[in-house]
Formats: sequence, C-alpha cells, structure tokens
Amino acid sequence: MPQQATMARRARRFLRRNPVGRWLAGKPQSPFADPANAPRVIVHTAHHKVGTSWFSAIFRALSEHFAIPLVRDPDELPAKGTAFLLQHRVLVEPAKLDSYKGSHMIRDPRDVAISGYHYHLWTREGWANRKIKDLPEQMRQKWRRLPLDEIGHMSYQEYLNSLPEEAGLLTEIDRCSNTVNRDIFDWNYDDPNVFEFRYEDAMVDETPIFRAMFEHYGFHAQAVNEALDVAARFSFANRTGRSVGEVEGEQHIRSGKLQQWREEYTAEHRQLFKELHADELIKLGYETDTDW
Repeated sequence: MPQQATMARRARRFLRRNPVGRWLAGKPQSPFADPANAPRVIVHTAHHKVGTSWFSAIFRALSEHFAIPLVRDPDELPAKGTAFLLQHRVLVEPAKLDSYKGSHMIRDPRDVAISGYHYHLWTREGWANRKIKDLPEQMRQKWRRLPLDEIGHMSYQEYLNSLPEEAGLLTEIDRCSNTVNRDIFDWNYDDPNVFEFRYEDAMVDETPIFRAMFEHYGFHAQAVNEALDVAARFSFANRTGRSVGEVEGEQHIRSGKLQQWREEYTAEHRQLFKELHADELIKLGYETDTDW
C-alpha cells in the first residue's frame, strides 16, 4: 500500500510539472468544499524557530499539488482566485486581509529561546553576522543585555560564541523577549478565521491537528486526505532521518525535542524568564502558576 501511494504521488507530480501531462490531466479540481465562496487567501503565520522551515515545505508542496499560487507578501496576491500566503513573521495581521482563512502555530517560548541560541551560534543569516554597530538602531535597542559600546565591532554570532553557554542563553532569552516571543505574546488569539495550535501537539501527533487545520481552510474530504498525504512527507523523521530529540549540530532542525528548557535552564535562566514573562506564560496556557 505505501508503495502504491508513492507511485500515485509521483504520477500526480509528473502530471503537474509536465506541460503535456497538465494538458492530459485537465484543469485541477478545486480543493474547496464550496469553490464559489473559497477564501482569497489561506495564510499561515510562523515565528522564528517555530516550524518555519516545516511549513515552508508543506505550503510549497500544497501549492504545487493543488495548483494554487504561493506568495510571501500580500502585495503579490493574484488578481483573482485563492493564494497561499506564508508569513515567516508577523508582516500583516490576517484580519487586514480580504476573505481569508488562516492558521497560526506557537511554541513554548522557553524552548524558542533555546532553539534560537543554538541556531544563532552558526547560522549564515545576514543580521546575525553583521557587526552589531552596523545593525539598525531599532534592532539594537531590543537587546537590552548587550554591552553595545563594548562589542559593537562584533556580530551577534561572534558575541554568542565568545560567551559560556549559560551566559549566551541568558542573552538569547533577553533578545527573544523583545523579538519573536513578543510577537507570540502579542498575537490576537480571538480571530475565528485563524486556526490556533501548538508545535508541541503537532510534534506528538500531527495528523489530527493538520486534519482540523485543512478542514478549517475549507477543503473537502478528499482534498483533506490528499493534503495530509502531502504534509506527512515533511514530518520530522522524514525530513531529518532522525527521531524527535536526537540532536544534530549546525542543522536548522536541531532536535525538535519538547520541553528542552527543563534540562537546559539553570535557576538563573528560570528567574530571568519569570521576570520577563511569568504572567504571559500563564495566559498562553504553558503554566498555571510561577512555580516551575
């Protein structure tokens, strides 16, 4: 059965990519249960180190599978029809889009800081490798712990690598508090057009989460099943060849492990995070009190 499913996927891919195949296959059928009222935009908002590469792969594949264009900016939306919009950070609030269905995934902010710390030690991303003094003032103001006058000649990556891990993680916790984690805390969680879910739940069992998400988009039953097949190709194991929790350095997907903070946070890390975000963790449902 798995081999048959693989052969079917390859056949569909050939039909979509090959001009003759596309002519033979005819116009792709709409995945929507009500095509006449399909949303203009299906938008997924991701946050840095919260499944961005995962959903980039899924949305690219869904775009190809259903012949729906994928854009990265609302200004790129086609004149008519539906488009997928993938936001790697909060560029625009979904409510400001016209006729949309969306999804939004969050992750325990304590783990976001850990993932960010290990990633920023080696990433080739431009901002992390530019001298801090040359970064925009708005960005530098968010890094309250950094002794900017002393290390302005260094890049953020160089500075992190100059610190012991404990101090580096403290720095990353502080940086995240004003960047990615601030976006997570300030998000509007009351929009009925946006399907909200957690990274932790999707990593434990993605199928029921993604099924509910695709149904929320308005897909009909067959399209939901096809979309689940597409998404399954990009599970943690399929993408990395590792089990969740297996660490591999200098990889965008480092381990995927849940609740890493319990092992990596010292008392000082916990205290700093509580000072910054104790109430917000409770509001998000990651804690019920400050005794952690």
